[in-house]
Amino acid sequence: MKRIAVRIALGTLLVGLGGVSWGVSVLGQTNDHAPSALKSADELKHDKKESWTYIKPGLALAKYDAIQIVPTVVYQGTDAQFDSIPMAEREKFAGILTEALKEKMAKSFKVVGAPASDAMRLKFTIVGATKTTTGVGTVSSVMPIGALTNAYKSITGQKGSFSGSVLLAFELFDSKTGELLAAAVRREAPDALDITATLSTTDTVKAVASAVADKLRARLVAAKSPAPEGR
Repeated sequence: MKRIAVRIALGTLLVGLGGVSWGVSVLGQTNDHAPSALKSADELKHDKKESWTYIKPGLALAKYDAIQIVPTVVYQGTDAQFDSIPMAEREKFAGILTEALKEKMAKSFKVVGAPASDAMRLKFTIVGATKTTTGVGTVSSVMPIGALTNAYKSITGQKGSFSGSVLLAFELFDSKTGELLAAAVRREAPDALDITATLSTTDTVKAVASAVADKLRARLVAAKSPAPEGR
């Protein structure tokens, strides 16, 4: 029963990392195949649109009390989706995500710098990003019609008008053996009512990084906890 509870919790984690509804991207290969240069590419199964997931059968996380956070990397595959964003900006975005993960994970796990028997190894890859239309997104959020539209989008889990997005790959390994425990690909955007996230693409990435790190930490904690009695 504990394994079932862990699988449900982690499945919720992976769904929760991608609550945004998306149409077909003009950049779009992720609708058709998982990012091909990912280590976990062959294991990932298509959920819908740009959403891909893998969870190890019978996965149990109870023994993991520590986490090793690999610096976030910028995806180098030919199917990268970066909307003409320069490499220096992509690398800056990767650093923002790494720092957010370290800050948030330290609230619930011992963050370690080397493999350990009780440690998971967490790796994020930024596979792509779309630009925030600077200024326009902010104006659209505060104007009456734009505010109303974005309120609806916030409730329904859609991104705000003119807001950018980040396409992320998440991979979780046993830090000692290197065995893949779970993986997912999701496109993330800030809440449609988060006006500060519309000031620039960097602000969009900061909002996404903080939200994703928070959700991941909470759901990893839930996934390693034993099932309630009687369930």
